[in-house]
Amino acid sequence: MSKPKPRYKIFQPLHAVKLEEHPGSSLRDPTETLVEIPAGTILETEGSVAESGLINVLWAGAAFSVFYEDLKEKAHLLSSVEA
Repeated sequence: MSKPKPRYKIFQPLHAVKLEEHPGSSLRDPTETLVEIPAGTILETEGSVAESGLINVLWAGAAFSVFYEDLKEKAHLLSSVEA
């Protein structure tokens, strides 16, 4: 059984860049779509923090990229009981 992915609950709106599938690869490409993820949202992280300081998150059935520093400042990590 795989380890559950960390989940965060946003308490301040968080800016993110929408990602799209890259044909023939498991990697995703950034789009020109910027969104504000609203407070109260629960996100699931995907992978680890990149050298750029970005981390991928899953929300509303789509993947987004956010700055990890922003995520730490505007969200709190949920325990497995809360998630």
